[in-house]
Amino acid sequence: MKILALVTMTIDHIGAILLEQNPHYSEASVQYLDFVFRAIGRLAFPLFCFFIVEGFHYTRNRKKYAIRLLIFAMVSEIPFDMAFNGRILEGRDNNVGFTLLTGMLSIWILDTFIKRIYRKYSDRFHRWLLTGLAIGVVLLVVYILENNMIRSDYGAAGVFAIVFLYLFMNYKMRGFTIAVIWLGLTCGMIEFISLLDLLPLYFYHGRQGRKMKYLFYIFYPVHLLILAGIGYALGWIHFGV
Repeated sequence: MKILALVTMTIDHIGAILLEQNPHYSEASVQYLDFVFRAIGRLAFPLFCFFIVEGFHYTRNRKKYAIRLLIFAMVSEIPFDMAFNGRILEGRDNNVGFTLLTGMLSIWILDTFIKRIYRKYSDRFHRWLLTGLAIGVVLLVVYILENNMIRSDYGAAGVFAIVFLYLFMNYKMRGFTIAVIWLGLTCGMIEFISLLDLLPLYFYHGRQGRKMKYLFYIFYPVHLLILAGIGYALGWIHFGV
């Protein structure tokens, strides 16, 4: 599943970084190819959201996990801005690492509150009421931050998808479906293509496959630098400051 996410993400970025900067983009054939690449790329993000929730659940040290995501997001920002914005650093549009980090922190806060609520209250009414209130407060804060300060790829919609996956962590297929439907309603109908991820998810049983703990952390900024370099070499991307 991680390999699938990396491959589809790369295909998506080839379309977004190279094809859409192609001086012949006005041609129907180039636009059609770009649409195919971007459609395939929709498979990637929900899988990465799923990995965040799984990582949160299985990690032995959530603090270190959050720090890794923070370092990853910061390291990836310059390659992201070079590839997508033609600048060395551009603060109005940030990479998906910040979305994943915000999502992880959000479910960490929720997990802490929900566990305290369930320890303190035994009656179902207070548990549901306070849990719903905690979820609402966290989502409101995330929405404000993502729209006014962080402004990362997929934004608040992506963070909410991670929260939905966390809330339905024991019902993975159901939670994934809800997260994808949410992305489709908030980020465009093309996101519904990622429902195809349900097929490999169906065969996932929580067992670790090949150890690729740091592959995504390294691959993401490196492949953006390579694509940005190709675009620059072709004269399709011009870097500013």
